[in-house]
Amino acid sequence: MSSPRELQTAPEATSEKAAVRPSVAECVLLATNGSAEANAALSFASAYAAREELLLRILTVLEPLPMLPAQPSGITYAMTIERERGDAILQNVRSQLAALPRAPRSLTSVLVGSPGATIAGAAREWNAQYIVVGAGRHGTLERLLSGDTVGRILRSAAAPVIAVPSTAGELPSIGVVGIDFGVASMTAARRAASLIGNGVLHVLHIRPEIDIPATDPDAWGEIYQLGASALMTKLTTDLETEFPELRVETAFDRGHAPTVLLAYADRVHADLIAVGQHGYGVVDRFLFGSVAQEMVRSAHCTVVVTPPARESE
Repeated sequence: MSSPRELQTAPEATSEKAAVRPSVAECVLLATNGSAEANAALSFASAYAAREELLLRILTVLEPLPMLPAQPSGITYAMTIERERGDAILQNVRSQLAALPRAPRSLTSVLVGSPGATIAGAAREWNAQYIVVGAGRHGTLERLLSGDTVGRILRSAAAPVIAVPSTAGELPSIGVVGIDFGVASMTAARRAASLIGNGVLHVLHIRPEIDIPATDPDAWGEIYQLGASALMTKLTTDLETEFPELRVETAFDRGHAPTVLLAYADRVHADLIAVGQHGYGVVDRFLFGSVAQEMVRSAHCTVVVTPPARESE
């Protein structure tokens, strides 16, 4: 597969600070395809970038069109179509940004390549703090397609991915984070706290359905609860110290993690769900990757997924 290539886009008004080499400072990367979900993601990304005074990098990725070998002009024709498609999407984004009362500094780009890997690669090159994308509609087929797109980004991304449904777009004020006390979920809790700011973060630990075998199940259950409660108390203290304007609520439950997490989020009227993604082994993908995917496919609110730490980075 050839490497992604960048197409020139129409110039736009921006400050000199926005023209600084993107890799120097953090930014927010919005990946857009012009859909209703992408428009909601634009509202979210622009609000967050403006609040944090970050550069907003807006990216449209076009998959290469098939070439017809019998037509020598096929390459030129295909590139013209790609350029027109990309320019049309980004012109609409510029118009939306221009109508905002407080628009962040922004730059736009069009890349041609495989969407998942191209978006993740651009995020690394541009030092993106977050990758923001539309979550997709909630029809069965559309959920699967959206989940697959976000999944492909997550497989390559070093930055957290925020999936925004068409019904959202505002910055969150009530969040739920699923905690298993591992590094990934603890990172997800801090990311959620940062996004919420002065709102409420519900920290939910879901006890596994299958316990470690013990001769005395009641004794094991008591030991488990004491250990989880101690870890939850420490996490709460750490979060409230790091984010003094945040209110932290804790809860414990048991059952199938995606089902319990989604039900709890609906019950507290959450507008954000945060989860951490574990490693990429077969067992990890089966046990936890499914949680992240199910959140993106089924949640009616914004979802942020933090990727696992990569030793090479």
